[in-house]
Amino acid sequence: MDDEIQMGFYRTGKFWAIEHFGITPDIIVFGKALTNGLNPLSGLWAREELISPELFPPGSTHSTFSSNTLGTAVALEALKMMEEEDYESEVKEKGEYFLAGLRRLQSRHRGSIGHVDGLGLAMRIEVTKDDGATPDRELTDRIFAAGLAGDLEARGRRYGLVLDVGGYFKNVFTLAPSFTITREETDLALELLDQLFTRCRVNS
Repeated sequence: MDDEIQMGFYRTGKFWAIEHFGITPDIIVFGKALTNGLNPLSGLWAREELISPELFPPGSTHSTFSSNTLGTAVALEALKMMEEEDYESEVKEKGEYFLAGLRRLQSRHRGSIGHVDGLGLAMRIEVTKDDGATPDRELTDRIFAAGLAGDLEARGRRYGLVLDVGGYFKNVFTLAPSFTITREETDLALELLDQLFTRCRVNS
């Protein structure tokens, strides 16, 4: 069974993330990007012998987020937009550019940035102690708070940076920017991240 709730619909550069690995699933569950985040909707696909009308006739299952009128209309429009744009190549190219910038950031902040990785526009930065491996929850929290303070200076303006924290030890910044992100916006994000790691490491 393949969970594509966060990684489906070109987030990794393929329509389904599992396509990167040459695996054909029996079941796929999906949601979120199906409506571009505008309306709660989830979905499930399965091989015919697993979920045929004989096994699951109409009315045999129900869900809070299934088949609402607005959600299905928005989902149809989102899928039409996905057909009209070449997100497979766009997301791949933008993700490679962003990831290369993150790896340069990693080389400048060795001992604070451990593992950096990603597929398409789904990336992650592990925040670590000086050994580059031990999770550093405290530094992660300081960087998160400093980003929210809104006093970063770049290109003649003041910025804040809202970061998403994840990982088992809550020391991972997960990055999932808009598919329409530009190189200028990517460069700005990298510049702001650089400032945050510099400031918060020095003040530790």
